[in-house]
Amino acid sequence: MKQITIEDIKIPKPDFAASKTPKGQLISSWLIDLIKHLLECGLADVGDFLPTKEDFAKYLDVSTATMQISIRQVKNLGYLNSKQSIGTYIADFYSNDIKQDDCLCHSSVASCKIKKIIIDEKIRLNFPILSISELAKRTNISQNTIRFALEDLAQKGYLQKKHLRGNKYSWIYKKEFFLTKDELINGVTDEDCTLTHQLVEKIRKYIERTYKIGDKIMPNLAFSNMFDVSVKTVNDAMKILNSRKIILSRRGKYGTIYLGGEKTDKLSFISSEKKKMNLPQNYSYSWQKALHHLKKYIIENYEVGDKIPPIRELASILNVSPNTIRRALESLFQGGFLVSQRGKLGGIFLIDMPQSDEEAYRWLALNPDAIKFNEN
Repeated sequence: MKQITIEDIKIPKPDFAASKTPKGQLISSWLIDLIKHLLECGLADVGDFLPTKEDFAKYLDVSTATMQISIRQVKNLGYLNSKQSIGTYIADFYSNDIKQDDCLCHSSVASCKIKKIIIDEKIRLNFPILSISELAKRTNISQNTIRFALEDLAQKGYLQKKHLRGNKYSWIYKKEFFLTKDELINGVTDEDCTLTHQLVEKIRKYIERTYKIGDKIMPNLAFSNMFDVSVKTVNDAMKILNSRKIILSRRGKYGTIYLGGEKTDKLSFISSEKKKMNLPQNYSYSWQKALHHLKKYIIENYEVGDKIPPIRELASILNVSPNTIRRALESLFQGGFLVSQRGKLGGIFLIDMPQSDEEAYRWLALNPDAIKFNEN
């Protein structure tokens, strides 16, 4: 896993002057050609990080916003992936696991809704469309996401960005389009096909595939990073899953458990799990036992070179105190499995895979204030 620099780029820049293709599409095609060239020539491997969007923008002499939208398009096609606060890296796009319909993107949903509004309003070619604030109000999507969607439509040639006064712009309808079958299915007319409801199905399928009933699932922030959506969108999706009794979200460190569905009796299920595991009244665990769980969590979820969650998030995942996690991490630091790096892109990184302990502890932390059990 290495960092590719601008100096590693050996293919010609896109010729914006000689092509009638929108600039954004040219950049997207150029990025795909660059990725394939780097891999075929052995200059890069899957997992290597590309230069930043700012470096690309300066190299190609385009705006950072244009570069960011092009990178998003290539990412949605499965060629790139990203890690929060670290960067964008080459994805294994030849893998059979990549499915474009698994990609969730706020701006793609917004683009569909904007196109439908243009059609419904019968806006004529070369006339301005609705303002960003009005589009945001009608679609119930943030103005920032609407801006990205408009930039995307402009790059495809459907709209033209016209400068007004100051920092204000208007968007002109320049090229006729029709909604495709996929776009109609994507939710422009159906409330159940909005981004949140798409995310509900993605999370549900992931939970059913990954966890057993009674398991504690990962926190909302992890789902946010996995599906590249905001934490607020994940929270909204989790509320729907709670209403369907697929999960049970509990406050604080107790986390969220997988229930299974409508037929699950939450209280009797948790009670039976508690009796089956014979949990003591004291729910605290020593740092040695937390270390066993931490090793198992790292082995199952991360690879060498990955950045693991911070102390407070790990404490929430394992239902122990931050001090307990800190003591367990110290053991892994001393063993040479982890390294800490400061700065904006810093954090705790896995540099060697720990060995799994012979005994696996299976436990479920319960909220003693919410559920009372009779002790024998």
